[in-house]
Amino acid sequence: MTADTLLIGAGDLGTEIGLRLAAAGRCVVAVRRRAALVPAPLVGVAGDVSDGLPDLPAFDGAGDGPRLLVICLTAGGRSEERYRATFLDGVDAVLRDVAARGWAPERALFVSSTGAMGHAQNGDAWVDETSSDAADTPTGRVLAEAEQNFLGGLPVGTRGIVVRPSGLYGPGREWFIDQVRAGNLADPDRMTNRIHRDDAAAAVVHLLTMSAEADGLYLLTDDAPAPAREVATFLARELGVDTEPFTAHEGAARPSATRRLSNARLRGTGFTLTYPTFREGYASILAGEGERHP
Repeated sequence: MTADTLLIGAGDLGTEIGLRLAAAGRCVVAVRRRAALVPAPLVGVAGDVSDGLPDLPAFDGAGDGPRLLVICLTAGGRSEERYRATFLDGVDAVLRDVAARGWAPERALFVSSTGAMGHAQNGDAWVDETSSDAADTPTGRVLAEAEQNFLGGLPVGTRGIVVRPSGLYGPGREWFIDQVRAGNLADPDRMTNRIHRDDAAAAVVHLLTMSAEADGLYLLTDDAPAPAREVATFLARELGVDTEPFTAHEGAARPSATRRLSNARLRGTGFTLTYPTFREGYASILAGEGERHP
C-alpha cells in the first residue's frame, strides 16, 4: 500500500493521530528523531525538522507527495528559544521542502495551542475562534506567528487547517491528579479548559477526512470549562482523599483567569466528543484505560 499521509512529529498526541488515521485506512509515514519509537502500522522515519525533511518514500498524491500533511511538533521546553526553533524554524523548513519537492497536499493541518490566544477577557466570557485578543506571552506570540507562517506558506490548492487544543490530559498525564493527592492546588478559583488526548486526536482525524471543507481555525476543547477547584473536588472524591483543601473558602477569591473556551465550531462539523467533560475523562484515566505513547 502506497503511503498517502505524512505526519511530522510523533510524540504522544501525534502518534495517537497517526494510529487513528491508520485505523481509518490511511498509510502514514511518521517523522521523529527516534524512528524506533514509532509504533506499527505507522512507518517511522528518523529526522529532525530543523534540517528539513529527511529522505521519504514516494506518496500517492500530487508530485509523489502526501495527500494529507500533519505537523504536530513538541518544543521540548517552555522557553521562547525552544519555541522559535521548533515552531518557526522547524515549520518553515518543512514548508520550504514541501514546495521544493513540488508537493501539493489536499489538506494540511498544524497543531498549535490555545496559548496562541490572549487572556484579556474578564468575567465569565466565552471565547471562540473569532477572538481578536493577541497572544500575551512570548511563547504564545511565537505560536501565533507560526500559525500565520503555516497558512501563508502552503502550496496553492492546499486547504490549511490550524487547531488549538486547550489543556491536554489523558493516560500518563497525571500532574493534576498528583496535585490533588497531595492536597496542593495553586489558584483553585482559576477557570480551566481541557480536552482529552484521544478527543484531540479524533478531532484532527475528523477535520482531515470529513467531506465538507474545513474552516481555517478550530479550538479543540471539551464542553465544560470549570474552576480548578471543581475538578479537584471531583478527583478527591474519586480518589478517596480529603476534599477540604479544595472546598474551603470556595468563591472567596476572584479567579485569576476566567475565560471559557467554546467548541461550537468543532461541534458544528458533526464531531462528537468521547469525553465531553472532565468527569468522563478523568474516570477513564483513573480506571487505567489507554496508554501514553513514548
